[in-house]
Parts: sequence; structure tokens; C-alpha cells
Amino acid sequence: MAFLVDITSHLNHLNAQLQGRDQTVSDLFAHMNAFQRKLVLFKEGFSFSHPNLAHFPACEEMRRDVPECNKTFHKYRADIETLQEQFKNRFQDFYAMQPQIALFTDPLSATVSEQPPELQLELCELQSDPFFQAKGNERGILFWRLLPESRFPLLRDFALSMASMFGSTYICESNFSTMKHIKSKERNRLTDETLFHLMQIGCTNIDIDIQSIVHLQERPQVSH
Repeated sequence: MAFLVDITSHLNHLNAQLQGRDQTVSDLFAHMNAFQRKLVLFKEGFSFSHPNLAHFPACEEMRRDVPECNKTFHKYRADIETLQEQFKNRFQDFYAMQPQIALFTDPLSATVSEQPPELQLELCELQSDPFFQAKGNERGILFWRLLPESRFPLLRDFALSMASMFGSTYICESNFSTMKHIKSKERNRLTDETLFHLMQIGCTNIDIDIQSIVHLQERPQVSH
């Protein structure tokens, strides 16, 4: 039970990291990589005759209260190995995309020969441009916004495709909750078009001065 409490705590922490807005596939991949490295550390800790329980506080407390339990902790190494295998199988798509994720995360350091042929020429120009070299401290979407579409059309399309990938269902679930709030039983006669516009307003991060927009209309529908 103590081991279950500790390992579940680590899984809950990972689950919280994978939620939230404004996370790209590369961010989620970083969280997954970090957790799998933690699993390697955990497995090594349970390999010794005197296990290292620094990251398992419930197990450490159990060892202090019942010292004879120390002889049984090594068996949880097999459980961690099983967890490693499950994560490897479940998230194998991430590893297949690793070159693309590396390119999206840090295009200035990406290996050109490992990228798709259609991107290689533009990538050579990008990595040789002193202006973009000076912007190397920018990361992710902030960097890709600097690229002019006329000069790097294929790289821009690539960045848009990576930025638009859904790494989790969090955004879908939160938007569904927004829709349920908008289309309540008191407003069940909203048309699909009006609902679409309300969803755009409800889900955007852009500050909108709705009052000013309403007052600019000739005959504003204040009931809406």
C-alpha cells in the first residue's frame, strides 16, 4: 500500500503536467521523457539490498516503523519495469516523431540530414541567417512567428502542423464545458452559427471589449 501511494503520487504529478492550455507536443514529450528518466532512477533505487527510498516517502515511513519490511521492497523493481514497458508501448508515437519534435523545439540546432527532404533547403537558409541566430533565445511558437511566410513557406507550414496537434483531450473537454455553459436550457434556440461565434469568444485568450462592440452597432441585441 505504501508503494502504491508513492507511485500514484508520481503519476498524478505527471497527469497534472500534461493538462492545461498552451502546451505543444514538444512540451508534452518533454514531460514524458522526464518521467521515464524518473522511472529509471526509481528502478535503480529498488535494486539495492538497502533500497534508496528518497523519492518514496510512504515507503520510507513504513521502513522506519516496520524495519523488517526493508527485505521486501526489492520486489517492486519488477512493477516499475512493467510500468516502463507500458509507457514505452503507449507513447511509441512520440518517439516516432522525435526528429520533428526536435526540429520544432530548436530549429537552429536540428540536424538537417535527419529532416524531410522538402524542409532541408529552407532549414539550411534558416540556420545560416545571422538574424535568426541572434534570436536563438526564443523558443517554440515565439521563434516560428519570426519567420516570413514568403521566405520559409514550408517551414511555416510544418510549424503550424506541429503547433496545432492535440497532445491531450484537455482543450476539447474544457471547450465542451464552455459550450454546455453557453447553450443552457434557457438558450436552447441558439442557431449553430451564433453558437459558433459565442464559442470563439468564450474560448479565446484575447481580451475583447464586448461593451464597446455592442455600442457600435446600430441596433444591438442586448438580450444576447
